[in-house]
Amino acid sequence: MTEPLHVWTIQTLGCWEAFQREGILRADGRRVWPEHRVAYHWLRSQMASRITSYHGGFPVWFWHTPKPDLRASAHLPSGTRGVRLELRIARERTLLLDFETWHCVLNGWALPLTWKEDRELERRSLSRREMHKLWERVFDLPALRRSKLWGRASRVQGVVEYLQIDEVIAVDGFVAR
Repeated sequence: MTEPLHVWTIQTLGCWEAFQREGILRADGRRVWPEHRVAYHWLRSQMASRITSYHGGFPVWFWHTPKPDLRASAHLPSGTRGVRLELRIARERTLLLDFETWHCVLNGWALPLTWKEDRELERRSLSRREMHKLWERVFDLPALRRSKLWGRASRVQGVVEYLQIDEVIAVDGFVAR
């Protein structure tokens, strides 16, 4: 067994209270915008093929690097009471991906690794299969770091099917800016 991942997730105070009562936190997909459903369907298919214990649930998001700065905005709607949960999660239950390039998946864009490839892909009409294959690069963190297009990015997020209360190692409350 590999070393557990040290990660953080941002949740509302109400979500944290329910998590404490129930001992488990799952996402239900109700907050996924309609225009992002294709991306989430694709992500769930990737979880199914890459996480052996996955059973089809919606992803719960977390940050692997860097630790979320609670002084920053955009964690939750302004004025919302929230928590940053620090966790240790079994690596085998997680899937890590690059934050910046996830937006290519969310927006239905190709994910090139070079400027030349970007120009070539712009000239082509890609099939869904070709696009989905390009999206798999979101998980190839070493290739993205070497890329001239994405190399400066260093924010790594991840997904897990659920969180367990015994994985929480610290809780920091905040009010979103």
